Formats: sequence, C-alpha cells, structure tokens
Amino acid sequence: MKSHFFFNIIVIALLISSGCSRYKVPAGYPKPNEMAQILADIYVVDATLTYLPGSSSARNKEITGSYRYVLERHGLSSAEFDTIRKWYVSHPDLYQKVYEQVLERLSNADADVKIIIEREKAAAEEAEKLAIQARLNNLWPDSTFVRVYDSDSTDSRYPFRIEVDTLALSGRVRLRAGYKFLRSDESRNTRMMLSAFYNDSLADTVYKDIKISFQRRVEELVLKLKDDTIPKYIDGFLLLQDSLNKVSVEIDDIRIRVVPDSLTLPSNAYKPEADNVVDTVIKSRRPETRVR
Repeated sequence: MKSHFFFNIIVIALLISSGCSRYKVPAGYPKPNEMAQILADIYVVDATLTYLPGSSSARNKEITGSYRYVLERHGLSSAEFDTIRKWYVSHPDLYQKVYEQVLERLSNADADVKIIIEREKAAAEEAEKLAIQARLNNLWPDSTFVRVYDSDSTDSRYPFRIEVDTLALSGRVRLRAGYKFLRSDESRNTRMMLSAFYNDSLADTVYKDIKISFQRRVEELVLKLKDDTIPKYIDGFLLLQDSLNKVSVEIDDIRIRVVPDSLTLPSNAYKPEADNVVDTVIKSRRPETRVR
C-alpha cells in the first residue's frame, strides 16, 4: 500500500512536469506574466493614440515611436518582439492564457485608460480653441510691418483678402495700424477700407480717412458684421486712394481683430469703443473687381 502511494505521487509529479515542459518558454523570452504586461501596455498606447488629432500618416509615426518606447522599457527591440510574439502565437494554448491575463490587466486599468483618453481629447479641444482664439486676435496673415513705395511692383494701395468662412465670425471686426508718411510721399485722399463679403453676394464696407503725418499715428476702423449670416472673407485696402501720386509710407502693428458682441465678455477681453469712428461710411454693395 505504501509503495502504491509513492507510485501515485511520482505519476502526478511526472504529469505536472510534462504539462510545464509543454509551455516551456525559450531562454531570454519574457515569461507569460511579463508578455501579458507588454501586450497590455501596447494596447493602452494604441487606445490613447486613437484619439490624437492629425492625419493618419502623422498618427502612424506617433504609434511607431510609442510602441518602440514600450518595448525599450521592457528591454526588447521591434525585431525581438516580433519573434517572441510569433512563438507565443504558435502555442495557442499558452497564448490564450496570456490573452486572458491581458484582459484581466486591462479590466483593472480600464478607468486609467479612460482618464488618459479623456485628457487627450480635452487637451486637443483646448489646443484647437486656443489656435482659433489666437487667429481671432489677429486675422492679418502677413508681416505686421510693411513699407509701401511707389516704385514697388505690388499694388501701392496694399489690398488684402482673408478667407474666414470656417471661423463663423460674429460681432465686429477691427482694423488697426500705425501710419508714418515719409518726406517723399505725395499721396492724397488716402483711406483705410474694410469689407465683409457674405454668401448672398453682398458686402458691408467701411472707410476711414487717414491723416497724412510725418509722425506715426494709429488709425482704427470698425466693421459691424451681420447678425443673420457669417462672412466668407474679409478684405480691404490699407492705403486706398484715387490719385496716382507717389506713395511712401511705413505701416506697422497691423491688426485685424474680431470682437464678439456680448454683455458677458470677461474683464480682460478686448472691448470695442462706441461706434463713433470719425469719417466712417457704411454701405452695402456688390464686390468690385480688383487687380491684385
């Protein structure tokens, strides 16, 4: 009886040994627990990057770099990981056990993954809002300092056109710039012009005379946008004039800022003054053809 008992123990031990050898992981390969952690980390990276903004090509570069970071943290190269993964896949029973561990780890970390994803989405939305706000603070797309000379090949009236149909502008648009006329300037009847072109093929336009001075003067022009529609583009002239006299002007700190109409603007918001801009004419017109 005693010998029979020891025989049973030996058989059980051999069976256990046989089962373990069935899943013997090659030397240098991560054990099942570590493999499960690697796969779980990769899943978290993939789930997080899914919500990153940008093109698919940019996202693929982010994924590649992030995967490399995960593998390096576990002391593996991409080639080594591919070899290891293929070995695990070739042993489906063992890989199934690893996969079950991955699910368990992800289940425990699910709340953390959701937090990471929500933070990424919130950060992307905030970045987009800041980018839009920065543009609304100054729609002017070029250098904020220009010298306009009669000898320049460009139009001395300095025309501009800014596409804004994606911004859904509302409220007021303020054009502001500093003007310094040089001694050689002979311009006359110089004005600023600001216009908003709408989908109905009409435009609201404002003008303001610019006082010619050899000392720098700041000029401002405010355009009230329509309440029932949004403009497709904002255009105008920095130096609109009727004469062909010689022009020599320095214009600096050029800004076209959007100021929303609201009674609840924050205390640090840029608030427009009353609509008492001197020598301002407002009218609706069909857009004129311009040579640019």
